[in-house]
Amino acid sequence: MKLTLESLYKDHDNLRRVLYLIEQLLIDIYRGSSKCYPMLQRILAYIQEYPERVHHPAEDAMFSVVLKSGVSDRQLREDINTLIRDHSEIEEITRDAIAAVESMLASTNLENTDVGTKLCALLTRQRSHLLFEEMKIYPHIEEYLGSEDWGKISTLIPDQEDPIFGEKVRKEYEYIFKAL
Repeated sequence: MKLTLESLYKDHDNLRRVLYLIEQLLIDIYRGSSKCYPMLQRILAYIQEYPERVHHPAEDAMFSVVLKSGVSDRQLREDINTLIRDHSEIEEITRDAIAAVESMLASTNLENTDVGTKLCALLTRQRSHLLFEEMKIYPHIEEYLGSEDWGKISTLIPDQEDPIFGEKVRKEYEYIFKAL
């Protein structure tokens, strides 16, 4: 994977599309549909597979290089450290949402309050995180990273194509791609 700021922006745009789909499915659940849970389960698996295992590690590597470059802007350093912690918190929120959806799939009880709460927390946290990165961090990244830095960072991250938005949609994600 050739990491660039543009590729990170593209990942954010793609994740926003997925978050919007989660929101649509959540609305369907509250309107009485129970058919959404398998798709929600697959979407959350995608979030664990790509944004959490590829995108966030790429950002963490990028943030680490920026911090090691001796950035003197105290607020930028604090914001980067906040984002690194956010990645762990978002992973925990995602795991909570997965557990709630799996519980609904295994249950005959159709009480959706827990799923709604967990998915709303995921949507809110992810959206605010993306916005914070794009408003507070990404505009400064080019000041601190050169092409050599990007090359080093690219070697530190998994070379994995996005299974939904990459060259070829993986089979298990085709129905999500079509829903987008």
